[in-house]
Amino acid sequence: MADDIQNNQVAAEAEPVEIRDTDISFDCPNCGKQLVIDYRGAGLEIECSFCGSHVLVPIPDGMQLADLDLDPGEILKQLFATRRNYQKAELEIQRLRTRLIQLQETLSVMQEAIAEGLGEH
Repeated sequence: MADDIQNNQVAAEAEPVEIRDTDISFDCPNCGKQLVIDYRGAGLEIECSFCGSHVLVPIPDGMQLADLDLDPGEILKQLFATRRNYQKAELEIQRLRTRLIQLQETLSVMQEAIAEGLGEH
């Protein structure tokens, strides 16, 4: 469910978007472009993917914010999933930093070799 929320934040109209029965479709009050978000975004303030303005997601008629409340078990599952994703991201960042250092060292060696080669002429 946490992945659903992340994957269904704001969908831009640039490419065709499949609008589900549970989605909220509305126009940005600033630029007029159509935004689509999962119903769990009702009442949230989001950033328009077109103009960057802050937009309040409307609450559909007949829906109450209490309808969106999750049971504690579901919230706990989302929390654990978020923590796992965070740990994976931290490990990937660490791996990429190590790789960047390696590439910088290789570049430095190559630059020194080029400079020495140019100095011989």
